[in-house]
Amino acid sequence: MHTNISLVELEHLLEFAPCVLYKYVLFPNGDGRLLYVSAGSNDLLGLHAKDMMGDIDNFWSIVYPSDLERLQAEDNNANQQGDFFVSDVRINNPAKGTIWIRLSSKPSDEFYEGHQVWTGYMVDISDTKHLEAELEERARRDAMTQLWNKSEIVNALSEELSRFERDNLPFSIMLMDLDHFKAINDNHGHLVGDDVLLKFTEIASSQLREVDILGRFGGEEFLAIIHNASQEDTMVIAERIRQCVEKTSFTEGTTPFSITVSIGITEVKKTHKQTPEEVIKRADNALYQAKQDGRNTIRFR
Repeated sequence: MHTNISLVELEHLLEFAPCVLYKYVLFPNGDGRLLYVSAGSNDLLGLHAKDMMGDIDNFWSIVYPSDLERLQAEDNNANQQGDFFVSDVRINNPAKGTIWIRLSSKPSDEFYEGHQVWTGYMVDISDTKHLEAELEERARRDAMTQLWNKSEIVNALSEELSRFERDNLPFSIMLMDLDHFKAINDNHGHLVGDDVLLKFTEIASSQLREVDILGRFGGEEFLAIIHNASQEDTMVIAERIRQCVEKTSFTEGTTPFSITVSIGITEVKKTHKQTPEEVIKRADNALYQAKQDGRNTIRFR
């Protein structure tokens, strides 16, 4: 048995629906008007439907400024092309704070003052956006140490080089390699090797400044970007790390052991436009020299 639902009953249902339905028209001069907004807007957006229909600027005012220009450009383009429209934007809901919403609409068969009416919906996608951000963050980090992975630390170096070209602030990088790490894995097992990597991460992180950036470059190699620092400044930091590593004792079963680290440093100077690969190559050459000179030492190129 089917029962007809009145408009009042439908509005009551929509008030508790997890989305907001709307009708919208865009005029040739760029002005827009909301012809209909369902009752759930107060919960989703923190705005009453009548306020948005009375003045669409009430809606525009809660869209993040950095998203507003993009949203309006996408809206204009969709109307000009007559295409299906989808856009994700952040809004400021007075009760909930910042949330992400997805607006989706398409042209209808209805016209208002000779202009085509679009029908669509808005829905809260904050949970989806937070999950996407979390997954993106995980993809940028080394799974074991939670430091930036190789790709991200190289990207950070590229950004630092761009700042250097713009602001001429000196900086250095350190390429650090744990000495005889293969022997640690062979003699004590990979789980102990993992503990060593984690302990080195803790030591290096504790000796770097907040403005510096540390990443796992691969295997037992780590790359640190030392912001606004000369060779002498960086040598002081590197020596602190070297000494802390040397003094750290590990125990596997009843067998104690220690580790050391070799460090190669290069300072970025105003000579010519440099690439991340060129800077890393100089640090790698310095690291190679440190290894050749007996390990557990620091060299500069």
